[in-house]
Amino acid sequence: MQGFTVFIICCSLLFVTHGQHPRPCAAPPLFEGRLVTIDPSKHFEFIAAFSYDAFEEREHLVGEVITGPNQTIIVGTILLYKQHALYNIFYHNKTCNKSPLSAPFRRVEVPHDAHFNGQFVIGSSSAPGEGLLANSWSGEVKEQGARYHLTTTEIGCLPINVLYHTNETGWVVTSYYDIIDGIKDPNVFVPPEFCK
Repeated sequence: MQGFTVFIICCSLLFVTHGQHPRPCAAPPLFEGRLVTIDPSKHFEFIAAFSYDAFEEREHLVGEVITGPNQTIIVGTILLYKQHALYNIFYHNKTCNKSPLSAPFRRVEVPHDAHFNGQFVIGSSSAPGEGLLANSWSGEVKEQGARYHLTTTEIGCLPINVLYHTNETGWVVTSYYDIIDGIKDPNVFVPPEFCK
């Protein structure tokens, strides 16, 4: 009888843990790091440092745009969603274009209607510290006619990889790395003097 009770408890725990899976989540409101975006349809690569501020709804990116062999330019972009302003900054000739920003601010998050694909370890699970537990998600952005696949960390909901598809662009891939919580220098969101 005692063995049967232990068996029932183990089966119950198995069913409870098997039925649980990660829920959609949001990244921290302030973080920065590096990213690489590749758009094969435009023969375009962007390798950049970025800063993300969900409180003030703003983003900053600065990095290399690579459009072909020996065709690299350093570009900065500041997106100030509350002010509806976008700054494209060209450091090589100290010029700046300011344009209206009509796109809504999008939080870095797993959408509430995303489909959970599975959980896996990046690296190794053989020893502590050798791997990173990650979650895979997919879904659609119907108003844009787009599909996405994204990978986030299990702890912290930090972005690792985003694949985004539209009929116009095909698949665009963005990978994130070296992410840290917080913003070291909030002045990155202030356009340089030559933008005024």
